[in-house]
Formats: sequence, C-alpha cells, structure tokens
Amino acid sequence: MPKVRDVHPGSLAEELQIEPGDDIVAINGQPIKDVVDLQFALAAEDVELEVRKQNGEEWVIETDKGYDETLGVEWEHPTVDKVRLCHNKCVFCFVDQIPKNMRNTLNMRDDDYRLSFLHGNFVTLTNLRKGELERIAELRMSPLNISVHTTNPVLREQMLGNRKSGEIMAQIQYLASQGIEMNTQIVLCPGWNDGVELDRTIQDLSVFYPAVRTLSVVPVGLTKHRRGLAELRNCTPAEARAVTERVTLWQDRLRPRLGANFVHAADEFYVLGDVSVPPALYYDEFAQIENGVGLLRTFLDEFDGLRRKLPKTLRAPRSVAVATGASAYGVIAEAAAAMRQIPGLNVNVHRIVNDFYGDQVTVTGLITGQDIIRQLNAPLHADVLLIPDVMLKDDRDVFLDDFDVDRVRRELATQVLVVPPTASGFVYGILGQIDELPVRRRYETTLESAAVN
Repeated sequence: MPKVRDVHPGSLAEELQIEPGDDIVAINGQPIKDVVDLQFALAAEDVELEVRKQNGEEWVIETDKGYDETLGVEWEHPTVDKVRLCHNKCVFCFVDQIPKNMRNTLNMRDDDYRLSFLHGNFVTLTNLRKGELERIAELRMSPLNISVHTTNPVLREQMLGNRKSGEIMAQIQYLASQGIEMNTQIVLCPGWNDGVELDRTIQDLSVFYPAVRTLSVVPVGLTKHRRGLAELRNCTPAEARAVTERVTLWQDRLRPRLGANFVHAADEFYVLGDVSVPPALYYDEFAQIENGVGLLRTFLDEFDGLRRKLPKTLRAPRSVAVATGASAYGVIAEAAAAMRQIPGLNVNVHRIVNDFYGDQVTVTGLITGQDIIRQLNAPLHADVLLIPDVMLKDDRDVFLDDFDVDRVRRELATQVLVVPPTASGFVYGILGQIDELPVRRRYETTLESAAVN
C-alpha cells in the first residue's frame, strides 16, 4: 500500500492532516497496489480515503476535490510499490559501463511499464507478469515508450540476453489491437542490428502505424569503462551518414502510405556524419524530442525567431561562457557568433570533452562537474557561466559525478546560471534577462532510466 514520504505545503493532503509515514489503504473502497491504481482512484471528485496513521490508528477521510487537483504528496517509491527492475543483460547496457562507486540511482536498472506510461521511460516489456498486458489495455495506459531494438526474435534474445524478449512482436500486435499508442526506439549497434536488420525492424513496426506512432534510431553509447562485455563499437562518420540516408529512403517510401515519416534518426547521427539537420516537418510533431530526436532543429528554429528581437546595444559590457557537449557544440557556437554581433557582448562556447565517461560520449546531458572544472581554467574570465539543466539531477543541482553547481562556481570563481537547453534559455541567459527565462524544466526520461534499456 502507498506510504507517504513527504507532504507538500498548502496541499490537500496537508489540509486533511496526512503526514509522512502514513499509509493510504484504499480510496473509495478500492485497495491501492500501485501508482496506476492511485492515479485512477484520485481522478474522482468525491474521495473517501482510508488512512493508517503511524501510530496504528485507522482514519476514514471524506473530501471534495477538483478533477485536476492532486493529493500533494511524495510517495516512498515512485510507483508506490517497488519499482520493477530490469531482468535483461543487454549487450549495450549503459549501467554496465559506468564507473564504480557512483550513486545508487545510477546503478538501478528500472524497466517498469508504469513509469513508461506516467513519465515516458522506455521499457522492453520483458518482465511483464501474467495479466499485465491485459491490464495495460484495460486501463488504457497509452502512450507507452518501448525499446524494440530489433524485431528479429533470435537477434533480440541475443542483444537483450533474455529468452522472453523474442515475444516483442506478439506483444506489440496485442497492444495495437487494443488501441494502445506506442513510441518505439532502436539503439543501433554496428554489426548487430543495422543494415538489413534495421530495414526489417522499420518494415515490421511500420505495419502497426498509427498504433506504433514513431520509431527513433539512436546510436549506442559506449564509455571507456566498458570491460569484459560484448564486442561493440561506435558508428563511424560514414556509417552515421549511411543511417541518415537509410532513414530518409524509408521516409520517402512510407510517407505516401502513412501520411507521416514514422522513422527518425537521432541528432547525433547528423552531427557525427556532418549532415545538415532536417527541417521541422521531418520530425512528425517532435514526438521523441526527449530521446534526442529533433532537439537541434527546435533550437535552430527558435533561435531564428529570437535573433530578430535581439537588442542593438547593452547597458554595460557583458562576458558569458557557455558549457556544452561535443554533439551540440557546432549549433551552439554558430548561435554564439550571432550573439557576438551585439556591441559589448562577448560569448565563448566551451566544448567539454567527456573525460569522465570517455570522449566517445558526446551528449551534453552526460557532462560532469569535474570535467567542466578541469577544462575551464580558473579563474574563468567571464561574468557568468551558462550550464544547461540537462546536465543536472532532476530534483537537485547535482551533476552525475555528485559535484554540485556551487562547487563549480567556487572553483571557477564565477557566477553560474542554470538554464533550460533551449534557444530562449541560451539567449536570455546570455543577456542576463533572468525574468524572461522560461520555467525551468527537467527531462523526465534521464540517463538513470532510459539509457538502461
């Protein structure tokens, strides 16, 4: 049953005198076994809560609430019961490639369909218990994000190291027949699931459109800490170009039939292959932007709109440093060059090489605090250092290596401003127009969940 970890100030729960350590036994007479039951039960406007207090007292609380009003609590576990862990031994698993002595959340291999429904995590569907596919259909848990990787059952068993993984096509067929919408992904491993195997997967999944709404192709991520694992390598620039060309050919083939491009290559392929980022229409409403598909295009388009509004002059000279990963460096550096046209504004973009995980890891979200400190000589001659918030933990200003923002500030002897990884975050952060910054946000799908699958 759900145990309360924290109560938000001013919330309905506080008003009802619910406290940390209390158990929610039932809502409107329905026992609560997990967060899905909880979500559906709390959708009612007239609610009767059965609460077991820490001292053992049983309370029954009746209340009226707005349809969209939440209880306002944090639960002991994000799924209320324990998070469903991954039972796979994927040949490309990122968790197997991280340094020892990392924080526990980075070592947790979750593969929970409930987190896919609620937060957009990618799952493999290999650890479903009896009746859970039917539960997904009955409760209309849509959309789901599914890591397919390959529709070849023998190859999928080899890549995921799980004999149940060969059932994926039957699972997708059932979910599609029940009207469940799915976004799917392929982690592309050269020599494993590329070439004709990639063609097979695209063809097999496209049959289920629009139930299978999108398919993203993302490159495998390999760190320098990979030891004693399956033989894998990164894509070469030529292979990255070949992936973008193959995806384009499939789009041209599928678009007349589906009315959508359906399959998309991640931004990293375009950067590695030195290929121009496609226009916005390519991305089918950016359904997988949080999977690294279309981030660069949205930045470019938003910046084009903002640059027409840039000030002609500044009230006082301003010097800004920007930290970014190798994948985004070219786009960010080009935007910075445009910003430097404003008299008195100096903007330097620093491409941070990922020494912590290895220089083959190029995404901005995996940059660590210690790499920023080592590569930006102190004192940093800038009024402020801009850091995109994708480098930080969702609920705290902490990098993956547990360095915090304040340590970066102290060691570089400069102010640090954390901004959204958007063109508006970039522009308004550089200009120091803090009030113009959009609401700070974090991606729900992070390394700690999505990269496992």
